[in-house]
Amino acid sequence: MKKKRTLYECAHAGAHGKRIFCRRGFPLSDKAGNGGIDIIRLARGEPLALDVCQACLDFNRLGPAVPDGERGWLKKKEVPKR
Repeated sequence: MKKKRTLYECAHAGAHGKRIFCRRGFPLSDKAGNGGIDIIRLARGEPLALDVCQACLDFNRLGPAVPDGERGWLKKKEVPKR
């Protein structure tokens, strides 16, 4: 099985304010009008293996994937409920 691409390893992923965007302009979410996703997903250490990234011709791997245990920075009890 092919390993999924994630935003953790893409050189074009970037945060602006409280949102994560693709610097190449690809929408990471259809739900948000601006195409970004909430940065809380990164804080929780979620996989961030979005469908749009899997077939992206502009995907530029920074390096090896970040191990699951090193993703995110919030402790479980600190994560705000949404």
